[in-house]
Amino acid sequence: MNERCKIPIKLLRKSFDLSKFDFKTTKDIEPLNTIIGQERAVEAIQFALDVDHNGYNLFVTGSHGSGRTTITSDLVKAKAKGMTVPPDRVFVYNFLNPDEPITLELPAGEAKQFKQNMQRMITSLKSELHKTFEAKEYLDKRTEISNTFQDKKQKLYSQLEDEARSKNIRIKSTNMGFVTIPIKDAKPIELNKLQELPKKEKEKINHDTTKIQNRLQDVLREFTLLDRSLQIELDLIKEKIATFIIDNHFIHLIKQYKQVTDVLSYLNEAAVDIAHNVDNFLGFSDEEESLPAAKHEQFDKYRVNILVDNSRQKGVPVIYESNPTYRNLFGQIEKKVYQGFIYSDYTMIKAGALLKANGGYLIIDSQQLLKNPFAYESLKRTLRSQQLKIEDINEIFGFQSSVSLKPASIPINLKVILIGHVSHYRLLYNYDEEFRKIFKVRADFDFEVKETPKTIKQYIQFIARVVNEEGLSHFDQNGVAAIFEYSMRCTENQKKISIQFGEVVRIIRESSFWAKKKHHKTVGKDDVLAAVNAKIYRHNLVEDKVHESYTENSIFIDLKGNTVGQINGLAVYDVGDYSFGRPSRITVNTYIGSKGIVNIEREAKMSGKIHDKGILVLSGFFSEKFGKIMPLSFSASITFEQNYGTIDGDSASSTELYALLSSLSNIPIDQGIAVTGSVNQKGEIQPIGGVNEKIEGFYKVCYSKGLSGKQGVIIPKSNIKHLMLNDEVIEAVKKDLFHIWAVSKIEEGMEILTSRKCGRIHKDGSFTKDSIFNLVQKELRNFSVSSHEYRKSINNGDE
Repeated sequence: MNERCKIPIKLLRKSFDLSKFDFKTTKDIEPLNTIIGQERAVEAIQFALDVDHNGYNLFVTGSHGSGRTTITSDLVKAKAKGMTVPPDRVFVYNFLNPDEPITLELPAGEAKQFKQNMQRMITSLKSELHKTFEAKEYLDKRTEISNTFQDKKQKLYSQLEDEARSKNIRIKSTNMGFVTIPIKDAKPIELNKLQELPKKEKEKINHDTTKIQNRLQDVLREFTLLDRSLQIELDLIKEKIATFIIDNHFIHLIKQYKQVTDVLSYLNEAAVDIAHNVDNFLGFSDEEESLPAAKHEQFDKYRVNILVDNSRQKGVPVIYESNPTYRNLFGQIEKKVYQGFIYSDYTMIKAGALLKANGGYLIIDSQQLLKNPFAYESLKRTLRSQQLKIEDINEIFGFQSSVSLKPASIPINLKVILIGHVSHYRLLYNYDEEFRKIFKVRADFDFEVKETPKTIKQYIQFIARVVNEEGLSHFDQNGVAAIFEYSMRCTENQKKISIQFGEVVRIIRESSFWAKKKHHKTVGKDDVLAAVNAKIYRHNLVEDKVHESYTENSIFIDLKGNTVGQINGLAVYDVGDYSFGRPSRITVNTYIGSKGIVNIEREAKMSGKIHDKGILVLSGFFSEKFGKIMPLSFSASITFEQNYGTIDGDSASSTELYALLSSLSNIPIDQGIAVTGSVNQKGEIQPIGGVNEKIEGFYKVCYSKGLSGKQGVIIPKSNIKHLMLNDEVIEAVKKDLFHIWAVSKIEEGMEILTSRKCGRIHKDGSFTKDSIFNLVQKELRNFSVSSHEYRKSINNGDE
């Protein structure tokens, strides 16, 4: 059995023979220009890009280093190049409601020209208006009109003076206004003299004075009306002249944009506003000088604020937002401080990634998106309504804001592509109903691809591409083969190659480094191994510390002799960026009782659910094998000795079963053999993970304590295809210093561990005499009889 279950050396690692491929180094290889092994993901991405319906946004899942971001970006950019460039977008002043700036859509590339045209026209218009209103003809016309009204006022005043003179009253102008003074003998009457006059004369003077004063008030009111009429007439003339000049300046822009309705409306409104507010436009008005921006506000309101300029865009935009904060995604309204005042206007509105990508594609990392408050919820709201609102984030928080601007909503039409871990997708899909409606397409990137002649060729081309793009040393055939072997080790599968290119490219770079350091012209196998070993050395400090515990006998482990109820199990330690395997002693005690199999780790709450399930499976195995002809009544305790951390997984369930069978049959187990493998209730050995780390970890402990030539590891037969062992272990197997067996049933493993057969079951339910199962059955029967007799004796004693 031992020899029959040994794994042939050629199956311990997949070796690559690239002699069929016609190249000496990667210099002879054409670099890869296609995608390796992501057909499913590529098809999903292309489907999402082609479907032109709301809600068909894309969520890309896959592990880091799988090329998900690069491949997605490349596919999106390729699609974007063949599409029509989207229009430009600007914000302009709203003359009807200044607090709500309006947005204009312009043909692609024309926003910058429109802004320049507006600036030149406003500058030219301002200059010409200044010249016109400072010209002699205009000033003479104003003077003529003013004189006409002044003559009317003078005539009214003269009539009033004549009327007052006829009543011996003089009208005098003072700083406080007009006063009326009674006259007698061509001289003003003093107040004390007025009191001495006869009563009738005094009453007449008072009556005439009051009448003239009332008449004076009437004249002053007429003066006010005349002044108002004068100003109106002057304004009308100014507006008429200004309108003529303004129309001549605006006509060219109006003709240029007559097909763009919104722009045409804006130009007409701007022209009317300038004509109605010429003095403000020219800076002649002193109104609102107390406001911070008053000196430039009137001129600023005819400026154009460009939010999106696609003048250099070829195809639709593809934006990757690496920091998807609320402001970076949706834009913001900036503020300025002037003499203690905080103010803002439409020229301070800035576009975010959503607006910049409008008409195209926006790529966002889902983890970064979910980290930023309000970003995800606002993104959903925007995609659902297809309307973008640029708001001050303080208002969203509910804080008082100095910004009173409410920019108009902007229609958007784009596809958002989220890239993240599958856990993010599942979380959102299961708990966010809106997510399902908005992100209807998922592209899932694989981490491995089947080894075929096509994929091997593509992989060689991929290595050549990395070498060429990064200026690395070229790889010879052995170096390329070593990269393949490393890639397969990453997948733990002899039939699949890793397409987690982040890790592979890292080794390619570091292999080139070591080749250059050793002055090698090309990168060979030794350079690749040097890179791999150096990487391991940088990360395996914890492994070395754990290994010291074995060499210093701080952790007890037997590698020689035979012991009943004791076996070496194998576990994988994962420290984040590195994992390694080490043996752990598992012991079993069996005794009379009815508790069944007791997992000490479980009782101490140091085991996970999967490990607990594996223990329960053992009970199912015993019931299947031995519980059909008699009731089972026994207790067993199982523990991982010197384990002080949590244990999970069922990869030690077969190991625990071997130890149980040893304890019940009283047949010792070879301590030089370690075991890994899961088992089901039928006694079939199931595959496990980390098989290479476990074998190499046990070998390292055996090597440090001295190889006896009898040591080895039993693994599930179904794990043979996962073997990619290092050269040191394979060399020891070749020299017959270390052994690796593969089994598919518990019976095969027990025979290797004990050199005894388990036996065959007979029709009466018994097993072959003196076989392991026969001895186990006898022991279980003895436990049952002893338990029954003990209970009987106790009961009789009570009677």
